[in-house]
Amino acid sequence: MNEGYALFIKEQNEDLKTDRIREDIKLSLTDKQYSNLKLKAYQAGFENAGDFIQSFVSDLTGWCSNGSDERDLAGQWYERAHGMSKFHCYFRYYLFNHDFHFGEMLEMIEDQDYFDEIYEEYKADAWGLEAQSKTDCIELLKKLVDPETEIEL
Repeated sequence: MNEGYALFIKEQNEDLKTDRIREDIKLSLTDKQYSNLKLKAYQAGFENAGDFIQSFVSDLTGWCSNGSDERDLAGQWYERAHGMSKFHCYFRYYLFNHDFHFGEMLEMIEDQDYFDEIYEEYKADAWGLEAQSKTDCIELLKKLVDPETEIEL
């Protein structure tokens, strides 16, 4: 076994220890959506719809997936349905793509100079796409660091 693969397996095993119900994920479905989702889950051999969704999330995130083809197809679905906008560069994407943690986001809210520096980098990173306004970005930061607030931007 090569060293990179061994490291990946070790990291996955460590991450599995963090598996738990996430309280901030709520799913609203119509009766027909729910019924059809359960049917798809049962057809695929799952005991419930939650395990079925978790299987897709594994492929979508590339973590503990069902295989490379499934990861590729989930990635293609994401790009087609929700990929980077042709017109806008979203601040959420920028924060995620640059691995900002909650402490840094809180610092951006509290330190205007730091926020201005990050905002200018974000605009430069937008590659000519329309960036969100400073006000929208600050509101997003406030919502992200407050786990009780749902993100609506």
